[in-house]
Amino acid sequence: MSLQIVINQILILFIIMCIGFIAKKSKLINESTEKSLSNVLLNISLPALMLSSINVSYDSETLPNMLQIFYITLALYIAVILFANITAKLFRFKSPLADIYINLLTFANVGFIGFPIANAIFGSIGVLYATVANLIFNIFLWTYGILIINKEGSIDFKKLLNIGTIVSAATIIIFILKIRMPSILLSALDMTGDMTTPISMMLIGSFIADINSIKSLFDWKIGVIAFFRLLMIPFTLAFILSWLGINDTVISLCTILAAAPSGSTNAILAKQFNAEPTFTSVAVFVTTLLFLVTLPSIIFVLNNYILI
Repeated sequence: MSLQIVINQILILFIIMCIGFIAKKSKLINESTEKSLSNVLLNISLPALMLSSINVSYDSETLPNMLQIFYITLALYIAVILFANITAKLFRFKSPLADIYINLLTFANVGFIGFPIANAIFGSIGVLYATVANLIFNIFLWTYGILIINKEGSIDFKKLLNIGTIVSAATIIIFILKIRMPSILLSALDMTGDMTTPISMMLIGSFIADINSIKSLFDWKIGVIAFFRLLMIPFTLAFILSWLGINDTVISLCTILAAAPSGSTNAILAKQFNAEPTFTSVAVFVTTLLFLVTLPSIIFVLNNYILI
């Protein structure tokens, strides 16, 4: 991976975020617009992007890479959940802060950040690989992620059958079975999927514009979350995968997805269950902003000390 290319891509994403920020401040975007754009992103453009990724040139390593990414992502979620629970106790966090702290460390912004970054750096094959990780993300989010902040509730398995999970599974199955879609349909999906990156970046910029309290940005607890989420988790994963002899493509993809900031879904769930919603929103904002700096650092370390 070229560091210069990555930096250029991040700058492009940052500019689009700024457009969203300005649009929100100038009232061109409001809460209703955000909700509508989020629905378009999660239910139309992102599924189209995933499905269009099957029209990619692949070789004998593609399927084994997908299997490795599946097992690595599964192991990563289990490890991060254990780590988050242990550190929450060490920091003596009480519920609901402890619960939301665990979710902020565990669930990164796969949809709004992970897919656009994977697409920008790796192209369609990166989207296909990210689809595998997204399937694991959805399973953990709608089971453990809900139970941790709604302990009196139960798992609603209907939530697992959301469009993200269904399309992720369908994309993987279609790819494995080598089913070919008509070229016209693929072109339509490809054009629709191209909306994902600009919509997601504008939405993030719009969300950032809602943060009014500067003081809350310097909460030490948010600093801890940012350090663990953006640096410790991806670096630890990268060094372990390198030690295990995993190939460079899988290491790079898994590390970059692991380096994504805390997901905006955490803020939505926190608000729904009244579990530190303000703290969660600020944490999502801070990790998203810092991600623009930490990702180039991670790429630099990968290129110079791990992928050698």
